[in-house]
Amino acid sequence: MSDIIKKHVIAVLIDNEFGALARVVELFSARGYNIETLCVAPIASDKKISRITITTYGTDKTIELICKLLQRIVPVHTSAELTSSYGYIERELALVQIVGDNKLVDNAKKALGNIRCELVDQEEDSWVFEIIGNSNEIENAIKTLENYGLATVSRTGIAAGFRGKKRLY
Repeated sequence: MSDIIKKHVIAVLIDNEFGALARVVELFSARGYNIETLCVAPIASDKKISRITITTYGTDKTIELICKLLQRIVPVHTSAELTSSYGYIERELALVQIVGDNKLVDNAKKALGNIRCELVDQEEDSWVFEIIGNSNEIENAIKTLENYGLATVSRTGIAAGFRGKKRLY
């Protein structure tokens, strides 16, 4: 195990009930760990189970401890670190607003290059784009757009899953 602090993504299956998310968040804050991103949603039509995807930074040992502690929380069914050895896929969505004229927006789209970007709203001099990609692509897009009239940013946090046949059960 490494003592290097790095990004880790943890997935948790939990009962979709009052206070369940608060218990998970409390586990992090009580031990002084920061949650970088948090994404929560029901995963079945009956809405009884939710999946929490948490991005945090820490050593491998710290993350292993967090996963073990998560297993002790009553409404948690399972937890796993996605970034360990299996590999994972992540996507995030950002809604970004640019304020400017047509020329500025055209230049902004060119500057984004191959980043997946779609216009979702336009009114007078306000342009809202949906950007989808991994967290690094979103960061780079936001940094690029700072030079092109970036007014507001709204991010979802990452949704992530294992690659291949590995499952979270």
